[in-house]
Amino acid sequence: MDSTEDARSSRKSRSKIPHLGIDLLGGDLASPEHVLETLHALYSEIDVPFCLSIFATPEIAISIEDFKKAHDFKEKELEVIEVAEVIHMDDDPLQAIRKKKGSSMSLGMHLLRKRQIDALISTGNTGALIASAKLHLSMLQGISRAALITLLPTKQQPIAVIDVGANIQCTPKHLVHFAQMGVAYQKARGIKTPCVGLLNIGTEEQKGRAELRETYKLLQESDLNFAGNIEGKDVFSGEIHVLVTDGFTGNIFLKTAEGLSAFILDTMKKNQSLLPFSKPLLHRLEAELYSAEHPGAILCGVDGIIIKCHGDANPEAIQCGVQGALNLIQGNFLDRIKQELQ
Repeated sequence: MDSTEDARSSRKSRSKIPHLGIDLLGGDLASPEHVLETLHALYSEIDVPFCLSIFATPEIAISIEDFKKAHDFKEKELEVIEVAEVIHMDDDPLQAIRKKKGSSMSLGMHLLRKRQIDALISTGNTGALIASAKLHLSMLQGISRAALITLLPTKQQPIAVIDVGANIQCTPKHLVHFAQMGVAYQKARGIKTPCVGLLNIGTEEQKGRAELRETYKLLQESDLNFAGNIEGKDVFSGEIHVLVTDGFTGNIFLKTAEGLSAFILDTMKKNQSLLPFSKPLLHRLEAELYSAEHPGAILCGVDGIIIKCHGDANPEAIQCGVQGALNLIQGNFLDRIKQELQ
């Protein structure tokens, strides 16, 4: 019995199994080999029970069916949903959603709306994912726009950054809603009174664009625990729990942080001989900084659990996305967010 079968057998006696949908077709690595490597990672490393509906082209479906037979999967454990249409990274999001109604992404949202799956994990086109979510799912009470939220490590505890790519332009009202969702998310994670910071070019109240100055006033007048403006260099001190920004700035901030982390790790690996006791330090840094250790970005604000992984996410990163979805389901994340927003 291999590691995949060992992990599955240990889960069979457990009850109330979450059902996940996973769409890898729109990502940069959508090949039969990548999909099979991902399935191996999921079923050998995750030790909690789950059922999976995976979307596949006819070519990929054949490979998955062979995988199912080789590991003696039951139909409900691993369901293959064959599709004829795929929304690609270079597709116009709105046109793709309108024209490709039989795409893996649209079908995934349909299953999520019907509660036939408990969460959807996608590596596809971000704009199309958000547009499809808005089309198929209702917004949460009091929220006007969905936003992508992700966790980043700091000197103290992980910080929730919202928005990291869903909304290029935002009004002060939108940014206040992002703050409310970020606070609700951190409360759902167990932080009693999350502290909010507004990403800006300086800490003074009058700094930044007009919409940021207005957002500052609105947050100051709200009942949120608002710490004021925060500069990018201070984010990783861990003094705040929620970082609020528009999706354009947030996406640049996130990818710059990821790129810098990769540069630091690569430099350390190349110079290990110069650093005594560097291996334990490298392993610790990799666990803290490497994106595969984090579950991707959560699309907050819609009535469903959606996790967006990078388009080029490797099997380990997707595994973390699936594990993150399972954690959210088991922690009643959606109900807790709704309760906090009431």
